[in-house]
Amino acid sequence: MLAFAVIVTSCLMAQSAPKSVTINQSDIQFWTGTGTNSTMVAIGWDDDDASYAPTVVVWGVRWNGTITLLNALDTIMAYDSRFSYTFSGTFLNSVSYTDASAGIALTPSAEWNCNNYGGVYNSTSLSTSTWLRISESTCDNFNFTGVNNLIYASNPSGSGTLPDTVDASLPFSEILYWVGSGSDSAEFIVNFANPDTAFAWGYLFNGSTTAQAMIDAIAAADPRFWVEGSPSISGDIHYLTDNGDTLGLSPIDPTVGYNFWWTNLNGVSAGSGAASTLHNGDVFKYGDLNSATGWDALGTYYLEEAWNTIPTPVTVPGSTPGVVEATIAASDVLYWVGEGTNEAVMAVNWADTALAWGYRWNGTATVAGMMDAIAAADPRFSYTGTGMVSDILFNDGTVSLAITSGNWWSSTNNGFMDMGMTQTLANGDFEKWADPAAGVVIDSTYDSTYHYWWYTYAYPMTIHPVSVPLPVDATIEASAIEYWVGEGSNEVVFVVNWVGSALAWGYRFAADSVTLQAAMDDIAAADPRFSYVTGTWGVDDILFAENGDTLHVSPYSWWEHALNGSQSAGLYTYLHNGDFSRWADPAAGVFVDSVLNTQYNYYMYIYAYPMTIHAAGQPLGYGPFSGRVGTEGCEAIAANDTAIVAWATACTVVRGSQNLTNPTAPVVTYGEEADAVGAATNSTMDVVSLGDGGMATVTFAKPIVNGEGPDFAVFENSFDDYFLELAFVEVSSDGERFVRFPATSLTQTARQIVSRVDATYINNLAGKYRVGYGTPFDLAELADSTGLDINNITHVRVVDVVGSIDPQYATYDAYGHMVNDPFPTISYSAGFDLDGVAVLHQGTEGIDDVTAAEVSVYPNPVVDRLTISGAAGSEAVLYDMTGRQLASWQIVSDRQQVDTESLKAGIYLLRIGSTSQKVVKR
Repeated sequence: MLAFAVIVTSCLMAQSAPKSVTINQSDIQFWTGTGTNSTMVAIGWDDDDASYAPTVVVWGVRWNGTITLLNALDTIMAYDSRFSYTFSGTFLNSVSYTDASAGIALTPSAEWNCNNYGGVYNSTSLSTSTWLRISESTCDNFNFTGVNNLIYASNPSGSGTLPDTVDASLPFSEILYWVGSGSDSAEFIVNFANPDTAFAWGYLFNGSTTAQAMIDAIAAADPRFWVEGSPSISGDIHYLTDNGDTLGLSPIDPTVGYNFWWTNLNGVSAGSGAASTLHNGDVFKYGDLNSATGWDALGTYYLEEAWNTIPTPVTVPGSTPGVVEATIAASDVLYWVGEGTNEAVMAVNWADTALAWGYRWNGTATVAGMMDAIAAADPRFSYTGTGMVSDILFNDGTVSLAITSGNWWSSTNNGFMDMGMTQTLANGDFEKWADPAAGVVIDSTYDSTYHYWWYTYAYPMTIHPVSVPLPVDATIEASAIEYWVGEGSNEVVFVVNWVGSALAWGYRFAADSVTLQAAMDDIAAADPRFSYVTGTWGVDDILFAENGDTLHVSPYSWWEHALNGSQSAGLYTYLHNGDFSRWADPAAGVFVDSVLNTQYNYYMYIYAYPMTIHAAGQPLGYGPFSGRVGTEGCEAIAANDTAIVAWATACTVVRGSQNLTNPTAPVVTYGEEADAVGAATNSTMDVVSLGDGGMATVTFAKPIVNGEGPDFAVFENSFDDYFLELAFVEVSSDGERFVRFPATSLTQTARQIVSRVDATYINNLAGKYRVGYGTPFDLAELADSTGLDINNITHVRVVDVVGSIDPQYATYDAYGHMVNDPFPTISYSAGFDLDGVAVLHQGTEGIDDVTAAEVSVYPNPVVDRLTISGAAGSEAVLYDMTGRQLASWQIVSDRQQVDTESLKAGIYLLRIGSTSQKVVKR
């Protein structure tokens, strides 16, 4: 808050010596009005009564925007009933302040024509930097010299929050719209609560009239104003504002339970309502009780209902002074899009900003074509919607523009409503899109058939030409990098801009800093596609070779380096965590500026590189593990390999979802458990699908044992070498404890794979090879596993990898890396497709020495007791269809019965030795 002070000293001869006082804004007791601007208003009286002479009364005034000196006095009078004034020409008169409780009655003895602003009251604006001083004509240069009494006006309400109950009106001289004819006049005011606003009309008549006659005459003359029924009982009063809002009675306050229109005549409740008789000079008001200052939430009265909102004079219908549709000349447009001999200007009026582009073309063009061309050329501009525009957007980094809530976009061509997106353009057209929140209602037409208003808007806001967008260096976030080189917690993004492409790598390091040259050497060592050549002046060329094409510097150009957007020392630049390093061929850039080097008298040219940067993918075939079938060192086991001695003899499947991210997705249904038993084939059809996270457990006639090299292989049905659906592999020597092979996935996790996995980046994951070739597993890797006999592996479990890189659904390898494989694969055959498990090293003893031919289970379906025949000496284990073990029994007789009465109806799996059978419980 600004502080104003004036030292008041005595220079008049008086019977009693005047006091020397200081007037401070901080001592204000009563602030009138609301707003962010504030100052003091002090009024001095030279009263004949020596006990009060001279006397100064001080108020504080707050406001928004601008107000005149007269507005400031109106605000005080609206909030403080002790103060009143009248105004004639440029002079104040009848200025008074009466506070009966304090025994003060101040009235003027002469004209009031002194104020320190030196202007007329109704046109000079009040300032926050200069406080207003007003006094009678005998004052001494507005300094209130010789003040006997300094009064800071108290707050009449006492609470400091409720303004004094004063009914506000408008001086008749300020009314703009008069209805009727005659020598007598009255004022009609309506006070609305939502928003808190008031409007005033003038009415001319002769002799006397009624308020109802005045209301009827105004309603007939002004289409913006109408009355429904009896407002004070069950009807309503409406007014259509310039911005298109229809005002009426505010909603009922639930704490009161009712609301209605109240009538007021000359500040006193009008008992006769609209039937009241009016005379010359009367002020008749309808007020919404929710906006009355004498009315509280409990429905009681403080004093008398009053409305202290100063009314706004309504304008003559159909005339909005000063509203002119803004345009912009083509010669003032700065940014032109397109080429051709035809030109059009497109302006967009948002609520608080209007901008313009130019468009050039040949042949025919539409508004949609123009907007598409501008959106393609100007990254700041975009729009949404097809056929019809939903929104038009502009964002230059400092401002973000869009439609106001609940509004719509309207379009005009050369000032007339057009067909919007489909409008055909002609040379010289001026096309404008506008948000009605930016406009002013200049006319309205009521459609009596459909009972709604058509509003006509004008948009006077100044239209500014859009600047030519400067090219901006493209960037790429570290989270978007696919291929990272190095190890450590520090990360740098390394970018190279060739003329035809811009690629980015990620580089990790453990030290506090590394040189750019060290980073480039490490990238070149890891990525065989990348290399660079040095010369006398640093880097002569940077190369990238892939698919037979090689990127290099353009002829006669050079390489320049920038670190975090600023020119650097090239190879000798030190990199730190979070840095963004870019090498660029200037032929790939856009010239934006030049700087004269005065020492050597040459220009340095500054370029921007807006080209989209793509993350460099992992180099195919260059991972640390064996690659696809047919490549050197490939470890795949062919289905017809003579090293295979046996195949799985039984399989139990727990199927997973077709799409794990959808809780309502069904489980997969493709294939049968028997499709995973026996030898794998070269057919992609003879498989059982596991689904997302599903699993299959297979057993064998004889256990798998650890031998030289791989001991078994898992077959999948991929139709090529890259669409690889992967799975973890676990083994058990007792069917209870399973140990997982330590899988590795070095595939990038920045981008979700949908179709292409490189085998050289994965290890110990089933599904690494195409159909007809199995992924080998060596039990020696699990030699130190607790509870596992690697020379008696009875069970192999295959668990589908959920290849999502969303942490909510992802699965991880043995080293904490997310495993990225094609995801989602939404279908009834989603996930890993098991074709078979081949045995390379087999033991000599069978599992429990029980075969499928020896075992029978009956009755099936079963009700309460199940008979197991031909399995004496074995263990029978019962599972539900999720793979959860429910019960187990030692079979001691050839025809042993087991109790199934407690089981719920459904399908179960009974495993006895190497055999598995489905059991249906009724």
